[in-house]
Amino acid sequence: MNLVFDIGNTRCKAAVFHEDILLESAADVFSLDFIQSWLTKYPEAKYAFASVINLTAEEAQFFDTHRIINIKCLELFPLKADYSTPETLGDDRLAAVCGASFLSKNSFPFMVVQAGTAITFDYVDSTGHYIGGAISPGIKMRFDALHNFTGKLPLLKPTSTFSEMGQSTNSSIISGVMLGSLAEVKYRIDSFRNSNNEAPIFVAGGDSIYFEVSSKNHIFAVPNIVTIGLNYLLNINS
Repeated sequence: MNLVFDIGNTRCKAAVFHEDILLESAADVFSLDFIQSWLTKYPEAKYAFASVINLTAEEAQFFDTHRIINIKCLELFPLKADYSTPETLGDDRLAAVCGASFLSKNSFPFMVVQAGTAITFDYVDSTGHYIGGAISPGIKMRFDALHNFTGKLPLLKPTSTFSEMGQSTNSSIISGVMLGSLAEVKYRIDSFRNSNNEAPIFVAGGDSIYFEVSSKNHIFAVPNIVTIGLNYLLNINS
């Protein structure tokens, strides 16, 4: 049994796996009480976590005491990383490409898109080398920026319904943010497709609901790709 935690900027996901089967999962605001509730429920499981936030000294001590292993402390990985600053590589990005490696049965190349607080794009080449990617502001961050760094623009929220041509300030903001984000994702996908026509693309993250995906184009929606990657890593390191 494996119990893994995906600690994001806004929420923490917990997931329990038996071998490769997801048994249970939930998400809540990150707290040690939330983590402890899962440890109490699964005291015999193996534990691992990925975090995009810096843990406090108290939190780090708690994880160490309970032997909840950080992804970067594991020894075996299904990929080789060609990242010039591996110490700065986000846990979520590393776990996600490992999850994609499991889902593709270690068939390369592939691409991973995660749409959350930030939109990240990660690439693995045909030889199984993680070659890097890109980080861009997420949808909410774009709305926040337009409001916070201007004097009059209102704070709006993401929506799946918008027109290409805004006819009011609100609809113009929505068009600019939503269509701009979608255009960026489509550009990255099209660029990858130009040289990797049949390779899979995995799309994850809470805001992925705003992007059209289709398995017909070898594009797969995998909301839990980080926890899948963490489980895979625990299994191959056992």
